[in-house]
This record gives sequence, structure tokens and C-alpha cells, in this order.
Amino acid sequence: MTGQPLTFVPSNSIAQETAAIFATHAQRINQRLPAVEVRHHGGSAAPGLVTSGDVDLHVRTDAEGFGAARDTLSELYEPVLEWKWNDEVAYYHAAGARPPVEVVLTLVGSLDDRFHKDAWERLLADPELVRRYNAIKHDHEGGVLDDYKAAKREFFWEIVRGLDEPA
Repeated sequence: MTGQPLTFVPSNSIAQETAAIFATHAQRINQRLPAVEVRHHGGSAAPGLVTSGDVDLHVRTDAEGFGAARDTLSELYEPVLEWKWNDEVAYYHAAGARPPVEVVLTLVGSLDDRFHKDAWERLLADPELVRRYNAIKHDHEGGVLDDYKAAKREFFWEIVRGLDEPA
């Protein structure tokens, strides 16, 4: 994939900005969908991580509310990766937002929910996983997006496969 070379910054250096952006979008979502849980995850969500500077929101809901949440989020945000959508996950982004804002909707307890909630909780609780996550970012600094995404995807698959094991 072509485009700008990947660059990353310490999450601490943009923490106030990304927390404010998260709060604005979480409020926007909760005004329309009060029954969902909105979480800030990704590299900008916690101190000590390396991030591209984007803000990732994870919206969680039960099966009963999934369809309505998917439709409402489609009104609030631009749907993306629609070929990956199913009855358990949908993806969006805030068109034109700087820094970029990405939203994922998951069904509570689904595999995608485990990636976006449980795997992140495990990562943040384990300094070795944090070190490895940051190393992936540093290893791909200046590189191309597809290679970085493949490495990150494999890293998170490893975490999800180990979720049922003790930390």
C-alpha cells in the first residue's frame, strides 16, 4: 500500500487531546444509544503506549440492540470495511476527523469483542505485551501500512488465543 510513511508518537504526548476527542465522540454516541458501552482503546488510550495518534472507540452492545446500534452509528459515522460486517461487528470512521477517529461496534462476547476488549485488557495488564506492542510500532516506523497491520493482527491473534490462560 502506498501513502505516507508510518509515524508514531508516545501516547503520553497527546493524552489530553485524545481523551477530549474520545469524550466528545462517546457523548455523541451515548446521546443516541444510551444502552451501549463506549470504550477508548488502541494506542492512544493508555499511558506508556506508542500510537499513530488516532482515537479508537469500541462500542459494545447485546444481540437485541446490535441492529439498532449498527443503523444509528451508520447515521453518525461513515461505514467502512463493510465486507467484514456481520451480525457481530461493524466498522466506521469520522470522515475528515483529525486526528482520525475510528469506531468499531461489537456484540458483547463475540470473537471481535474479545479482540477489542479482552485482548486490550490483557495487553495493558502485562508489561511484556506492552513492550512487544510498542516494538511492533517502532519496527514499522517509516514503513508501509499493510506490513504493519499484518504484524499487529498476528500479535493480537496471539493474545486472543491465550486469553483463557492465566496472565
